Amino acid sequence: MTPVAEQRAIGGTVTGMVGKLVLQNNAGDDLTLTADGKFSFAGTVATGSDYAVSVRNQPYWQFCTVTKGSGTVTAEVGDVAVTCAEAAAQVSTFVGTGSPASLDGNRDTATFDNPMGVIVGKNGELFVSEPGSNRMRKVAANGDVSTFAGNNTAGTIDGNATAASFNGLIAMALAPSGDFYGAEFGGNVIRKITQTADVSVFAGAGSPGSGDGNAATATFNGPIAMTIDGAGNIFLAELHVSLIRKITPAGDVSTLAGSSPLGFADGTGTAAQFARPYGIVADAAGNLFVADSENHRIRKVTQGGVVTTFAGTGTPGSLDGAKDIATFQRPGGLAFDALGNLYVADTDNNVLRKITPAGVVSTVAGKAGVMGSQNGIREAARFSQPYGIAIAADGTIYVADSLNHRIRKIEPVAAP
Repeated sequence: MTPVAEQRAIGGTVTGMVGKLVLQNNAGDDLTLTADGKFSFAGTVATGSDYAVSVRNQPYWQFCTVTKGSGTVTAEVGDVAVTCAEAAAQVSTFVGTGSPASLDGNRDTATFDNPMGVIVGKNGELFVSEPGSNRMRKVAANGDVSTFAGNNTAGTIDGNATAASFNGLIAMALAPSGDFYGAEFGGNVIRKITQTADVSVFAGAGSPGSGDGNAATATFNGPIAMTIDGAGNIFLAELHVSLIRKITPAGDVSTLAGSSPLGFADGTGTAAQFARPYGIVADAAGNLFVADSENHRIRKVTQGGVVTTFAGTGTPGSLDGAKDIATFQRPGGLAFDALGNLYVADTDNNVLRKITPAGVVSTVAGKAGVMGSQNGIREAARFSQPYGIAIAADGTIYVADSLNHRIRKIEPVAAP
């Protein structure tokens, strides 16, 4: 009778992990870990058989490596070492040739004309606002580009898909309903774009102004950035009058914070001042964060209109560090990731920055003060006036690199 081989446990230790890590042994036994420490697979391996431990799913924006992870079982295995560290940002061109045009096609031939806004759709595709051609473009997961709405004619004309026209479509946001809203910088109106590309005016009389009221009579003046909270309220940053406006789902428009002329002041409602706000985003709690471009700061605005300075000294620069000493230079687009990190397109510095929930500012990719289109890791990459930011559920970051006429993709890789 052939003796039965003794079964042995396979395990080890994980260090440096933040988030959730999935390990795999012999391409079949998965183990999910959520904290540092000892681990052991549920399955066992017979004495004399081989084992091979690998990372199946990396933690969010970390990169973990395995040592002592393979061999032949002769006894209990407990010395597999998994070491995790913060990943580095690898920048590549996702789509766009760099030519300033608006040609549909595959990722190798499609072109963009000054892309400014980028958002992730409900099915993982990208939608891009293109003020250079007054179009809203769609980018499929494989990089195929099509025109979702608008044409090369500037105007505020309702209709379906390419029968509709936009006048300076810069900002876009996705509502909980699945519909899109767009801010026309030149037309001074807010458009609604359904999932089937029906375009209509949602709010704004079309004449420049800052009048509150209902959707049909309210006026806007240079709406350049937009975000939508979980309740479906739209918040706008208006460049020309330096105001933060709110539009309810019913279309009621009010001024949440800011006053003219432009300036800098923390405070509540009209006691606060901004200087050409260029980006806006809502966090999970409904607080707003504003890229106050000419004040070179990131401001925080509560739903009650209380404005404080979140990060930046006000001096233009690119200094990393604690949020009260870090500097920015005309920051633009903003986006939160799943861990609560705030990403900033530091537009005039030509870099992508990150602010952690603890308030630590760092440069993720690009080299401050240097323009270009080079792909690479961290500071080896180059941008030219990056503006819009969108972050997918898996942590992949997309940037509308406006003067490069490209959509760039930033993914986590092992640090060099």
